[in-house]
Amino acid sequence: MICLIIEILIGEICGMSIKICTLYFEGKYTPDYVDRLYNSLKRNCTLPFEFICYSDNPNVKADIVIPLPKETLIKQHWHKLTFFSPLFAYQNPGDDIIIMDIDQVIVGNVDEIIGHHVNKNELVSYKKWWGDDGLDINGGFYKFKSGECQVIWDTYMQAPEDWQLSFFKNMTVHYKYFGEQNFVSHIAKKNNIEIVKIPGYKIGKLTNDDKQNLMNNVRYCKKFDKDYMILDKPHPDIKVVHFANPHTTIHESKHEWIKDYWK
Repeated sequence: MICLIIEILIGEICGMSIKICTLYFEGKYTPDYVDRLYNSLKRNCTLPFEFICYSDNPNVKADIVIPLPKETLIKQHWHKLTFFSPLFAYQNPGDDIIIMDIDQVIVGNVDEIIGHHVNKNELVSYKKWWGDDGLDINGGFYKFKSGECQVIWDTYMQAPEDWQLSFFKNMTVHYKYFGEQNFVSHIAKKNNIEIVKIPGYKIGKLTNDDKQNLMNNVRYCKKFDKDYMILDKPHPDIKVVHFANPHTTIHESKHEWIKDYWK
């Protein structure tokens, strides 16, 4: 923690900062998802950061709101890749850029996650311990030095329409325009960007499917040698609960405790 504080102070002296960036577009979620993520970060992170939202709604709560273009080839979650461009979101050389999804609930102090050290030519992401799709990172969180992962953006923009459907066509993902995190992992590895993973025991997984939740609890306990993942509340080691599910949103959750954290 002392090293983290020193690193932050040096960054401030040199004009570098942490920029936490998120994407919101009208549809599945409501604007208050952005507000709640912003507020929960302020409650659970003591590190200085700037919160930026790329959105088609100018009224979302953020330090900076960047309007989504109305006419664009980029679809849905793929807009997140724009943050990999050092020319976007008021990035300065040396800034730590974090991309966070709005479908997660912060349930503890996240200083070690937000302040996780990142070197040049590295990409930090959550360790994905759930699922059987072979993907070991989760697109709910990326961290990198501004400009260091530009190849991800540049490669995507060479053929955005093709990339957006490629993982659906080869049946890696089950929904049209999904696969952004598969693309990020693929391009990072292809270009020898080292992928550094936030320890998986800090990330919980929750759905409205009781059978799936039981399977995830068992898997979490076996993998990390814990007594439980989530009972009536998450294990103390868990700092973030990921609620990504194509059919369920946080506000529709039948788990009242997650709503309490979210509120």
